Amino acid sequence: MSGLVGTSDFMLLWQQSSQAAERKLQKILEPMLDEYVKAESDFLAKIKVGPTCYTPVIRWLEEEGYPDAVTGQLSGTPGAPVVTFTGNLFGAAVSADSLLKIIRVGTILLRPSDGLQLRVASVAGIIDGGPFTVTAAKHGNAGTLGDDGGAITYQIIGELWTDFREVDSTRSLDRTFREVGTQIHAETFEIPKTRKNTKYEIVGDEVEHQIAALLAKLRRSLAHGVMKIEPYYSAGYKFGNQVEESSMCSIRTWAAICYAEDSNANCYKNMASTALTRTPMDKFIRDMWLERHANFNSGNWQIVCHPSTQDKIAAMDITMRQTQRNDKGVGVEVDTFHAGIGKSFPILADPYMLETDLWVINMDAIDYRYYAQDKIDRKEIATKGRFQQWLVSFQTAGVVFHNPKKNLGMMYGIAG
Repeated sequence: MSGLVGTSDFMLLWQQSSQAAERKLQKILEPMLDEYVKAESDFLAKIKVGPTCYTPVIRWLEEEGYPDAVTGQLSGTPGAPVVTFTGNLFGAAVSADSLLKIIRVGTILLRPSDGLQLRVASVAGIIDGGPFTVTAAKHGNAGTLGDDGGAITYQIIGELWTDFREVDSTRSLDRTFREVGTQIHAETFEIPKTRKNTKYEIVGDEVEHQIAALLAKLRRSLAHGVMKIEPYYSAGYKFGNQVEESSMCSIRTWAAICYAEDSNANCYKNMASTALTRTPMDKFIRDMWLERHANFNSGNWQIVCHPSTQDKIAAMDITMRQTQRNDKGVGVEVDTFHAGIGKSFPILADPYMLETDLWVINMDAIDYRYYAQDKIDRKEIATKGRFQQWLVSFQTAGVVFHNPKKNLGMMYGIAG
């Protein structure tokens, strides 16, 4: 709270109702609320506050970029090689439309296991519609032209053109709407006149004490809302003025929404029957890169988890670490996870996280927002006795999450 006006100072303005006093009160109370958020929640302290919102539902357009991999199975070798495509593209099950955005005559596919490269010779099987197949021929000299045992990931590494090839198809990315709603956070308190005017050994100012406790509770409400509250659901999530009691869309809800659109269990992974070790974490991060096309070279990527989960990560590969005889602490402490794909992720432990959850998240893709003219509001409630009642509230929108499929992966069900 250093550098800010304390609660006792703004209480001098609390009893006043002029516009000048209200403006001064807003300047004091608003930074106090944000300061509590930053001081008490490690995770919320790192989320930026976005621009003010003016509608109960925030909408934005987003698109998924062109993928560099596709799920397919090679069969019919060596005589008539055919690749059959399955899985998901652009966040939905493969279709003729989505496949033709990335596959056409001359496209080169690479099988990572042995380096085999295939040149697409005909896309008639895609155009005809399901099963989606292309005829192919071996390209280059690497690998062996043999059938796949099942569907695998083929990398899309290029496309062949000549000077005289005419354009027979074009591409474009589709855009879809995303939206979130707002949530009102409110708390009330009352103070009898006798208690207000009584000094205690620990509590010198009862009103100041009540306000500080109330702001801390509002901070917890905001932290829980950003991290894990569920919006109202009835045949789909309802936001803003679609429902009377509107609630926020949390980061945890965004993970579930992405899974509902693209049921990729590798990026929304149930850990109920899997121990949290380096192997599944490495695979999880790799799958985010290969299957959701997460760009770990851009943004502010972090692993977010509960402190007890961080302890589990700290114990990984402990037998391989060098220890010094002059160490004065018991146990190990790590703040970075070095993934097998060659990227390092800072570990952010927050006590408001569920112990069963772990996120790999791009912090630059998210923000929460305050509603216009409603960052903080206080109102005295009329009473007929010797006591005062107050309502303190504010309204936020969140979480605004740009391209959540590419910027969020979630492990859940982690054993305690």
